[in-house]
Amino acid sequence: MAGIIIGAIMLVLGALLAILVPIKIKNKNIEIRFMKTTPIDELKAILESNAAAGLDGYRHYVELIGQASPQKTIKAPFSGRDVAYYSADLYQVYEQKETVTDKTGTKQTVKNNESLMTSDKSSEPVIVKEPSSGSEVIIDINQSGIQLDSLQSFNKFEPLANIKNYSYFNNYRYSEMGARTLGFKMVERTIPSGQKVYALGEASIDNGKIVMGRPKDSKLPFILSVRDKNDIVRTNRSGANVALVFGILIAIGGILMMIFVR
Repeated sequence: MAGIIIGAIMLVLGALLAILVPIKIKNKNIEIRFMKTTPIDELKAILESNAAAGLDGYRHYVELIGQASPQKTIKAPFSGRDVAYYSADLYQVYEQKETVTDKTGTKQTVKNNESLMTSDKSSEPVIVKEPSSGSEVIIDINQSGIQLDSLQSFNKFEPLANIKNYSYFNNYRYSEMGARTLGFKMVERTIPSGQKVYALGEASIDNGKIVMGRPKDSKLPFILSVRDKNDIVRTNRSGANVALVFGILIAIGGILMMIFVR
């Protein structure tokens, strides 16, 4: 009986994954593909004309392309580069002794493992600036629902003896893990200052500045990305195909469990 119940649940979940997720992604791609890029100067004129007409709080769903910059200077913690946004992960790399038993007997092996120690990201708004006019839009990246795509711009292992070269470690304390600590792996994902970015969301005027936020209609995408729209659409399409395959496999597993497990 338990097999029938679990199998039925798997069948339903698989069907939902195979049907609903691809449909949702397809609708998202349609919104992205048929949007036309609006110059920021033109967006500013649209918002100001609506405000002048008495439509305070008017929000305009818009696609923008510009260069990213921070509101104030931001340095990525490991590389020290000027960025508009960063996320930084620190992994402790250590040796782990393991006892393995096989046909030849019991022996000890040593392998390298890594453990995530800290994860940090910047929280300052990102500015999307139009180089030709200097006009800009402010995007609060802490808003829920934002698709934030960045570049992996730094990935480096540093032996334990060398960490004194990084100011980040001046006040850092860590616990020994495994047989011995070998060092640390530092990974950064960033939106470099001056990076060309694609933005999609609802723009409005707030205290004389143009800001972009999450659309009131939750079905509309809200994006800030280092990729162009064609790449975003391709990635979304691949994700829909993966969801379809996994959904079918889960549903088939549920059917088999209902048949063979009692």
